[in-house]
Amino acid sequence: MAWPGGAFETRAPSPQTAVDAIPGPWASRFPPPHEDVQAGESALFDDPKVRWGLERLGGVADRTVVELGPLEGGHSAMAHRGGAARVVSVEANRQAFLKCLVTKELLGLERCSFLCGDVMAYLETTGERFDVCIASGVLYHMAEPVRLLDLISRRASRLYLWTHYYDAAMIAGTPLERRIGARAVAEVAGFRHALHRHRYGVGTRLPGFWGGTKPYSNWITRGDLLGALRHFGWRDVEVAFEEAHAHGPALALVATRAGGDA
Repeated sequence: MAWPGGAFETRAPSPQTAVDAIPGPWASRFPPPHEDVQAGESALFDDPKVRWGLERLGGVADRTVVELGPLEGGHSAMAHRGGAARVVSVEANRQAFLKCLVTKELLGLERCSFLCGDVMAYLETTGERFDVCIASGVLYHMAEPVRLLDLISRRASRLYLWTHYYDAAMIAGTPLERRIGARAVAEVAGFRHALHRHRYGVGTRLPGFWGGTKPYSNWITRGDLLGALRHFGWRDVEVAFEEAHAHGPALALVATRAGGDA
């Protein structure tokens, strides 16, 4: 990772110098009182989809939260602002992890802990259970998406999820169709499902690539997504924000279950 202009900052310390300390583009626009900081443009610190999801789950006040793939900490900050007792956010992208630490410092997120590592490995090895799991923009980056759902089911009792999914008719004739490979059949904990391999291609070499840890991921259909949730004990599934997104069909959902089990 190279620092443009050298490794040393010559300006007086400020929120802007902290943001600029991490090479590469930012995705998020910072909230007040740092709205004038030059970063990204996405409103991830006040994401209406996440706001809807947390409201439908009864809020996060005094609850423990695990977030998978926080990117720059925007959704973690929303959970913190909502009164969460503790937020544990796991990020595999090292550059994104460092951005989360900048966010934590600038916004004073004292109840947020950001961890650098693989979300699957974390869920497999932690003994902690959480009241709420936030998994926004992570499932479709997984090589084993249904296994991730299984692991979440063992560690959380409420779920907010936003993801792309595979739909042959909806992606027909789009650039995405050319990146989706052959269908394969897999089984996780007794749930049989189809995987549709998605290749990132040259995107992995572009600045600001925030994809998965492999050069490909596997997408599942809407039906297999909802079927897997039922199989792993999730109930009261509510779907919203369905759209023919520019990067593939997408939806948000919330769900609850009796409790995580090891």
